[in-house]
Amino acid sequence: MNIVDMNLIKRSIYIGVPIVMFLASCTSKTDQSCCTVHSQQELSASMQRYKTQWENKEPRENEFYSCFKYKPLKGLEYEEGISRRDPSTVIKVADKYYVYYTRSPKTPAPVGYKKATESLPANTWDLCDIYYATSTDGETWEEQGVAAARGPEGEFDDRSVFTPDIMVYEGKYYLYYQAVKFPYQQRTRNVIGMSWANSPDGPWHRNPKPVLEPGEPGVWDGEVDDRSKILKYGAFDSHKVHDPNLIIRDGKIWMYYKAHPMGVHSKLKKPYPDFSMGVAISDTPEGPFVKHHLNPISASGHEALVWPYKDGVASLITANGPEKNTVQWAKDGVNFEVKAHVVLPPDAAGLFCPDKYDNTKNGKGFTWGLCHIAQKPSKPWAYLMAFECDLSSVVENSKYKKENIRFDEYSRVNSNRSFHWKK
Repeated sequence: MNIVDMNLIKRSIYIGVPIVMFLASCTSKTDQSCCTVHSQQELSASMQRYKTQWENKEPRENEFYSCFKYKPLKGLEYEEGISRRDPSTVIKVADKYYVYYTRSPKTPAPVGYKKATESLPANTWDLCDIYYATSTDGETWEEQGVAAARGPEGEFDDRSVFTPDIMVYEGKYYLYYQAVKFPYQQRTRNVIGMSWANSPDGPWHRNPKPVLEPGEPGVWDGEVDDRSKILKYGAFDSHKVHDPNLIIRDGKIWMYYKAHPMGVHSKLKKPYPDFSMGVAISDTPEGPFVKHHLNPISASGHEALVWPYKDGVASLITANGPEKNTVQWAKDGVNFEVKAHVVLPPDAAGLFCPDKYDNTKNGKGFTWGLCHIAQKPSKPWAYLMAFECDLSSVVENSKYKKENIRFDEYSRVNSNRSFHWKK
């Protein structure tokens, strides 16, 4: 025992503290301090998550973390009177990239549900068809025309078809999209329709019936066209099924989709979120698609956006809900867990993910895609942009692992999700 130790013991005796108690409260040479022992035994909730959920890693070390860089496109930029939005998965056939998207005819600015007519749109996805464009470099695009058009008068899809995704399956091409019937009102139910072709350029053959419909309905309160007023909730997807996003997994077609219950913004006690994600699985592109018994599988998010990643499924959850702006992952494709928080994610993203339909057990992820910039009062029509990121298992790009991303002056003034990189 050194001189310091002896002096401490003498002092403890002088003030009446038993030596045994003093020695028990002190640390030996193998321990560094009483505080160290305490910190090993008790952690704050945040530090518990840091060690367990985040595995002592900073975001730059997290494979599920990315920031996003945005850049304009040539050929699909803002155009007065025409809305382009909701880009599909980007596919590559031979030496060309293809993207499919919601496009309106040239019309006056949207007027809302109450004022909409047969020729005046309620919103930027009303009175639309599915168009497509091609590119050799992913930056300059040439619009080719209509892929999937609205259906005949009186059919389930005669008012508008929108929010598409493209699937390549056994040498054929399948477009899935949201569809509504005239008149388009707040309480109008949405379904998911499908068209198929032998070539990415068409011609496209319309499936005569929807491939997915809303679940068990609730009960509306009164006759006024107000989606928030209900007497009883139905299923989590009792009002709308839309934004289909597809992968091939375990030899089957998995359709993830966005859902609304009847009663969005209702004051009744909610059994389901206003925005959620479900999944339905089929053996064939035409269906039947069987909804999973654990639906909804995400209580957050705005669009359904998934991709195969390693031996599971990853999802970008944006805009709505308690887990918005996160990247999540599920080994079984159903029970998702938060893996990273992100800033300024793309709206309505369409990924270039080459193995999305390969039935892979080792998904590689992606590094770029397209998204849309939504309408605003000064620019009442949506348009498309490109984004880059690092959500790939085979690419390590440190510039997309930056944190502390902030709006610059351009972003604040234009109120969109674009920002510039500082040199």
